Amino acid sequence: MNLRLHIHHVLTGGWCADIDDDHDRQPDDPYWCVDHWPTVQEAITAGCHQLARLSATLQSTHRLARMSDRHDLLEGCPPI
Repeated sequence: MNLRLHIHHVLTGGWCADIDDDHDRQPDDPYWCVDHWPTVQEAITAGCHQLARLSATLQSTHRLARMSDRHDLLEGCPPI
């Protein structure tokens, strides 16, 4: 599985970071998606951290959970 990180500007403000694989290009069902990051750098940093976590999970299992949320609603998120 090849995971890819995508960063794009949200029309309502902020930046969105999402991770998906090459075989599922549907934007409505990513493995991870968090939007409304205040800066592009925060979105990239958070996405890279999550990509590393998902890659480590793939080392021990072949199943990944899918998650979507908003940056301002996340609790317990590691500092960027």
